[in-house]
Amino acid sequence: MKDRSSIPKILLHGFFLVSTNLFSIIAAVVIVELAAIESNKLIQSSIALIINIILYLIVFKLMNGIQKDIMKIDNFSMFAIILIISMALLPSVFYPMHFLTHGAWGNIDNLIATWPYQLIVNGFCLILNYFIIGGTKK
Repeated sequence: MKDRSSIPKILLHGFFLVSTNLFSIIAAVVIVELAAIESNKLIQSSIALIINIILYLIVFKLMNGIQKDIMKIDNFSMFAIILIISMALLPSVFYPMHFLTHGAWGNIDNLIATWPYQLIVNGFCLILNYFIIGGTKK
């Protein structure tokens, strides 16, 4: 992170991760409801994890062309900062989305319950980017 262009990249990546997290959680709830599966946090979390990783990989692949540098993680400190920023950005996406969909501000318990999921999933997605997909290749 030697230049200022890393800051917008970190914020965009963090915001993308948060948006993908929330979308995948909502999609998992819808799938469980439509499939008439007994509501189980483990099943919902597993479905959300799969959706989240697939979305991340699709967007990474789509961005791998012209905008490849936006998704590229330069070093391990950037990896850690993106993970922390994604956790910190959750309220900025969660509360407005909850207000728009429910007509009321969300409960802090929902936010706190999302952080462990987010930590695991975002960490895994960033590890995919950093080590496997080639986010560190020049």
